[in-house]
Amino acid sequence: MKITEHLGVWIARNPVLIIVAAVLLTLIAFHYAQQIEMQGMNTESFVGKDSPLYQIYDHLYVEKFGTESISVLIEGDDITKPDPLKAMLALSDKMGYIPNVIGVQSIASIVADTEADETGIRSIPDGRKIDEILARPENSRIVKVILPDRRHTMLSVEVPVSLTEGQLNEIYRETGEQVKLANFPPDVGVTVTGRPALMTSITEEMAKSNGPLLALAGLFMILALVLTFRHVKWPLLPIPIVFLGIIWTFGAMGLLHISFNMVSMSAFPVLVGIGIDYAIQFHNRLDEEYARGGSPIKAVTETINHVSRPVMIALIVTATGFISLLTSSVPIVRDFGITCLIGLFLCYISALFVGVTTLNIIEKRDFHTIELNAQESYERAPKETAIGLILGKTAEFCIRNWQPILVAALFLSLFGIYADKQVPVDTDFKNYVPQDLAPLVEFRHMSDIFGGTDSIKLLIQGSDITNPETIKWMDDFSTYLVNSREQIYGASSIATYVKQANGDTIPTDQTMLRNLIDGLPAIARNKYIDGQNTAIIDLNVGQTVSKLGAEGTDRLIKEIGKDIAWHPPPPDVSVRETGDPVVMTTVISALTTGRTEMTLTGLLLIFLLLLIVYKGDVIKALLPVLPMLVVIGWMGGVMYVTGLKYTPLTATLGALILGVGSEYAILMMERFYEELQRVGEPMKALNVASRRLGSALVASGLTTVFGFAALIASPFSITSNFGLLTVLAIIFALITTFTVFLVLLFRMETSRAQLMTAGAQFYKDLNGMINSRGG
Repeated sequence: MKITEHLGVWIARNPVLIIVAAVLLTLIAFHYAQQIEMQGMNTESFVGKDSPLYQIYDHLYVEKFGTESISVLIEGDDITKPDPLKAMLALSDKMGYIPNVIGVQSIASIVADTEADETGIRSIPDGRKIDEILARPENSRIVKVILPDRRHTMLSVEVPVSLTEGQLNEIYRETGEQVKLANFPPDVGVTVTGRPALMTSITEEMAKSNGPLLALAGLFMILALVLTFRHVKWPLLPIPIVFLGIIWTFGAMGLLHISFNMVSMSAFPVLVGIGIDYAIQFHNRLDEEYARGGSPIKAVTETINHVSRPVMIALIVTATGFISLLTSSVPIVRDFGITCLIGLFLCYISALFVGVTTLNIIEKRDFHTIELNAQESYERAPKETAIGLILGKTAEFCIRNWQPILVAALFLSLFGIYADKQVPVDTDFKNYVPQDLAPLVEFRHMSDIFGGTDSIKLLIQGSDITNPETIKWMDDFSTYLVNSREQIYGASSIATYVKQANGDTIPTDQTMLRNLIDGLPAIARNKYIDGQNTAIIDLNVGQTVSKLGAEGTDRLIKEIGKDIAWHPPPPDVSVRETGDPVVMTTVISALTTGRTEMTLTGLLLIFLLLLIVYKGDVIKALLPVLPMLVVIGWMGGVMYVTGLKYTPLTATLGALILGVGSEYAILMMERFYEELQRVGEPMKALNVASRRLGSALVASGLTTVFGFAALIASPFSITSNFGLLTVLAIIFALITTFTVFLVLLFRMETSRAQLMTAGAQFYKDLNGMINSRGG
């Protein structure tokens, strides 16, 4: 007896044990699911920590200078009047005492600190004195930045970049509470915004949208099963079975500390779509076996014996496609791959044990054994379905017209592969989120007023940065960049503050220069210089990163690199570009050449795996892979024609197509060879396989399509576009399975049979010649 037969007998005889184990596993999953951490879209989500650029960014920039701001936007008819400034000062002082706040910057603090220096009392003076303080040359630079006009100003709460999501959320909420307590005048509007506030809101929106999406996916799948799977009993049973696997996957994420982010959340509709196919295949075959008669144990045993192996092969092949995602340099892409790998296995376990057991318990109540021999049992199959008959006719049509079908498929695929190279990349996370999200609208409103907050950092290192020659170069180079690069709106460094404190000149005496630096406010000094060997130049590029996109920003960074080469620093000083925009350029190659490498790696791994599974049978190993190349080409053409862009999520599309598409092909191929052993004639075997398995594959495919269609309703465009493209990819995979794949399967198997016949005839003739000469 085969291992699969032993497993079938065990499953049939131990329903109580299986159900109890499933309940316990579900309770454990619920416990660990509470430990899942939500993760926003930050630099660490896109860039691997082993990247050289990230090492510079993290160890030299973030650890020494890395800060970000929670911004409080203050608007009114004239926010420089005493009453708004008094409320602003109260807010600034309160925020300064909150843990993890480095400093608070506002025009109220500038006015109050100046007043304290002159009178000994830190307070807001009358309106005339306020105007005089704000107009002073020593305050002009900072006032120009945070007070673009008398109607708008910004209070900045500086916090370390290294804070956790939880710490950042706590400061964000505390800022909102302190704004309420500050007693701003009724005609003054106050909005808490900035990148940390935006990221917090995105994380909350992700948590809210995930549940409705899964519910909508379930509703759509019910509709699909009712339409396409009603030829079996209990056609909706696969839905709770696959959702059981999803619950287990949530538990595994909490147990293994896999973060939940904008990309990994999309893994669950993927798992619902693929996992339900496993449940449908077991359900369809078990229903077929019950229709043939025999004992319940025999029905379960036959189902496990004939379905568990091909579905397991399909699972391994699908997993191999997702394993290729682990080669990506983008962490959230790897997290997506890991989540899918775990979920696929758990959905298979749910379908194999819980699905088969549940259906067997239900069916046994109304089951009556009918004694039939093997041939009668085979012929006593379920009645033909309309879908099965259509697919059988489609198979016959494709075999008769195989040449134009293959030519058309190849032409469209080659066009798509070429067009795919023209598809742009989008790495700006603000384009992924709902465009009407209130914090995003507020963030963009602030950017419109203050010119944006994007910046590129130049990291300066040397034996002594406080050397007057080095400080002078920093000032000259900053001025050159602002004057020569229209995308750079301003540049600030320690040289900026030295000039401001010394009458717009840089001292030539190093001792005097160091004394000036030591006398600067700590918030300014710590922001631009660390000791005597490291400093930064902060290049304000406004909204350039958003406007130019990933490729345009990459070009700007390379141009700045050329400027550094043409205007080099003193001999013992090095300059390197860093900051979020610079580090994010690594994502461009990951989503272009890296995407192609992932797909090719997946193709190669799947071919080698099938070669091992089918014991060196090249035809069986190659057949499921070839149609997927066609689909990948078609999808490239779709993205080009529709104007969609690649994101970290759509970059996984190649692996998804390999996994889902090859699964359909493998299941069809396995059933074809099973029928070929029975009937012995390829065309008849192909027709029977198409008619009997086709309905289940279409039901599975359309259920998957309907499940992914729920993603189109996502408020996140990155998820919505992924859902749309996946729906098209699955439809294309189904089309190629019943057209291109069937043609290749029939032609290659027929050619193999002809070659074997010719070989046998040649051997027979040769043997006859040898015998005749010997005689």
